[in-house]
Amino acid sequence: LNRKATFKMDYKARSFKIQDVLAKLLQDFSGNLLEASKKEEAAVALYDKLMESKGAEKAATEEALAKMEKENGARGLSKEESQAELDSLTTQLDNDKKYI
Repeated sequence: LNRKATFKMDYKARSFKIQDVLAKLLQDFSGNLLEASKKEEAAVALYDKLMESKGAEKAATEEALAKMEKENGARGLSKEESQAELDSLTTQLDNDKKYI
């Protein structure tokens, strides 16, 4: 009966160190998440800008190709007309030689 009553002693919290570590981890993770989010936003913005410029470049190239097809078609038509005119003139020259 003369012993110290341990059940009456005040509770001494021993989890403060654990709570401090957890608080520091939360702060670190929150900071890392914020930094990663900013990097991701920058990467998405760069990607969007790049895709926009590449899309414009593609459209310009396709337009140039379409114009080239028209030009080549006109060139082919012009060549056919020239060949037909040459054939006609050759025939006319042969006929003139026969006449003279």
